[in-house]
Amino acid sequence: MRTVILFISMLLFCYGVSAVNPFDIDTFKLKKENGHYLFEASINNKINGKFLLESGIHVMLMDSLFAIGNEKDLGLDFIEIKGNEKMNLGGKVYNITHKANGTMRLGNNTQYKGEIFVLSNYGSYYDLAVPIQNIFHMEDNSRILKLDMRDSVFQVLSRERFNTESHNYTTADIHYDTYMNMPAVRSSLSFEIGGEHYTLFGDFVLDLGNAAFLFLLKQSSVVEDFLRNNPNIKWQKAYNKKGILIAEAISADQNTLCGRTFGKQVVAITATLPRFTSVGSIGLKFFEGNVSIFDFDESVLYSY
Repeated sequence: MRTVILFISMLLFCYGVSAVNPFDIDTFKLKKENGHYLFEASINNKINGKFLLESGIHVMLMDSLFAIGNEKDLGLDFIEIKGNEKMNLGGKVYNITHKANGTMRLGNNTQYKGEIFVLSNYGSYYDLAVPIQNIFHMEDNSRILKLDMRDSVFQVLSRERFNTESHNYTTADIHYDTYMNMPAVRSSLSFEIGGEHYTLFGDFVLDLGNAAFLFLLKQSSVVEDFLRNNPNIKWQKAYNKKGILIAEAISADQNTLCGRTFGKQVVAITATLPRFTSVGSIGLKFFEGNVSIFDFDESVLYSY
């Protein structure tokens, strides 16, 4: 038997075949910078990249200087964009210089599959932004991401590895009936201000690139009706340096969203995401201090 195992091992080595153990998982350490969470990972076992953890985008985003400096090691066929194609990210507009469609290995057992947009002057303190819904475990192509904000790590699980997890979670169904098919949940939002209770219901995009707790989207008819029916709520206004109104906010004493209850949180309204078709955008403060598992294949969000 030992001879057979040795022979098989030699064959795997000689033909460059590597088996991925379903219980081997990549654990990426998260670091908070400027209100967002970043991680470092090897790319194609050749270079290192600094990534912004995202879910509110539909493609991987890459800074143009990083793409140019590492074009050979990235192994992507970039197509130059002719004309003036732009991308609006939270009110800031970037020029798209190149696009690619392919795969990128992250760590040992993780792979990104999908489109990549190269943006001019994009990353000031990171190189890339990766939508977690396009990340796969290489053993079985599962899209299962465990986000542990207690220990500041996230892991990419195979289905077999996920089945060993404790399932003592609250759950919410994920769907993609949104702008650019971004992951969202359908839930009621309840909050309390000065003893008064307010509720609205709708779709909320899961946006790890949103550093806040929750943004309500001003263009939503649900939000418009809510504001019209509740004129007594005193929203505080926020302006940018040019004096343009960018958000309105209130500090709610208690908030319930996706079956979870939170203490005092800021609920804001913004018009800077005009193409979003949901009621709101759930941000990082919803996930902080908790463990969440995104099972994008079965369309379930687990959290505890």
